[in-house]
Amino acid sequence: MTVLFPGSALGHEFFLSSSEEGNMTGLLAEFGRERVIWFLFVGAIASLVDIGLLYFLCDGRGIWYVPAAVLSYSVGILVSYILNKSLTFHDHSCGYLQQFATFAAISVSCLIMNVGIIWLLVEAASLNYLIAKVIATACAFFWNYFGQSRITFRVGGRGYPPGPLG
Repeated sequence: MTVLFPGSALGHEFFLSSSEEGNMTGLLAEFGRERVIWFLFVGAIASLVDIGLLYFLCDGRGIWYVPAAVLSYSVGILVSYILNKSLTFHDHSCGYLQQFATFAAISVSCLIMNVGIIWLLVEAASLNYLIAKVIATACAFFWNYFGQSRITFRVGGRGYPPGPLG
């Protein structure tokens, strides 16, 4: 089976054996395929806001990349919370403050991972800060999804809220 990932337009294709395909299907089924896709979509939007703001702050305003990354990531958290609450998890609960605090706490753990990876890649590997940001974002994705789906929006074995398409 050929699986095309977001970089596939650049010619990156991955081939899975039948056993790997079964493991991948099981993983997606456990996470909820539709929900993961929406989470990825929302994450892409939030990341574009984050990376765009990071670029503006660093190159447009001359702010050092570390505080700029913290600020841009924080704005990305807000965008991600709003979109995930409505699009990914269809959550209609009203405890916004407590829920956002939980969402933000998980996101801050991802921020710490994100900034640490950016710093490491820029300082130790001499990568461009934007390339480092993309790599760091990819690393934080799965922890973020697990935490948000299992803790913030309480998606678990029972009581899955309906996805956007039903």
